[in-house]
This record gives sequence, C-alpha cells and structure tokens, in this order.
Amino acid sequence: MEIKNSVSTGIELLYRNKSLVNIPFEDDIVKEYNNAAFELDLEELVSKGNWSKDFNIPQYYKDINVKEYVTRLLPTSGQDIKIITERVDMELAEFEARNLFSVLQMLIYIIDTMRKNNIVWGVGRGSSVASYILYLMGVHKVDSVKYNLHIKEFLK
Repeated sequence: MEIKNSVSTGIELLYRNKSLVNIPFEDDIVKEYNNAAFELDLEELVSKGNWSKDFNIPQYYKDINVKEYVTRLLPTSGQDIKIITERVDMELAEFEARNLFSVLQMLIYIIDTMRKNNIVWGVGRGSSVASYILYLMGVHKVDSVKYNLHIKEFLK
C-alpha cells in the first residue's frame, strides 16, 4: 500500500492542527516545505526516501521468511487449492513489489501477541478484507477468495 501524501494532505493536516512530523511526503514536497520551515523556525519534514520501515519488533519476527510462513498457512483441503495457491502467489508478489514484507512481519508479531494474551480483535473491516494473505494470517476473518474480493481493492 503505497502512501502518497500530497500538498493538499499536508494543508488539511495543518488546518486540523495536526503535526506533519513523521509523515512521509514525496521528496519535492519535503524540500519545498523544509526551505520555508527553516525561515519560520518550524520542524522539518522527513523525506519519504528516508522513511524507515524497520519496526521495533523482536528479531525473531524480523527474520521470518514471509513467503514460507504464508505457504505453511495454505489450506490442504476444501476450496479449490489451485485458485488459492495462485491467489497467494499473486498477493505475495504484490506485497513484495511494494516492499511490504516488513509490514507482514509486524502483523504476524501483533497477531501472535494478541493470541498469546487472549486479546480479542474484530472480524475485519475496510479494504484489508480483500487480502487473502491477511485472512490466512488471522488479521481478519473474511475469506476474500470465497467472496471474490480482488487484492487491488486493498492495495490501491
């Protein structure tokens, strides 16, 4: 899920008296803002190119091979296995192309932590239910293959 924050996004946040710090913007927007911020003695913005996706999670989860982890979650019976396998392969390719494996590793950690601590979470909402991988991981309980929800609805 690529975040593209624009000038209008920044103006809206400022209008609502929200901070722009720690929100990744495109490099040209950051450069323009930071030039003015220096003159006005405001805190500078972070360039999207410098935005870290290194989450503060245990090393075990950072080392998880996401492809292997998700593959182990695939059902062995029931729905058409070929359709499910193709869907998972396609979704993995989409997540990898967007450099989102670290997000999946973080979600694995969060779900494991909630399970270990008997924390209840919702069935899912919004565009995330279009991801079959998130369904397999337990992030939500909506089978996007069964309901024919396309991953592009999530990765807009």
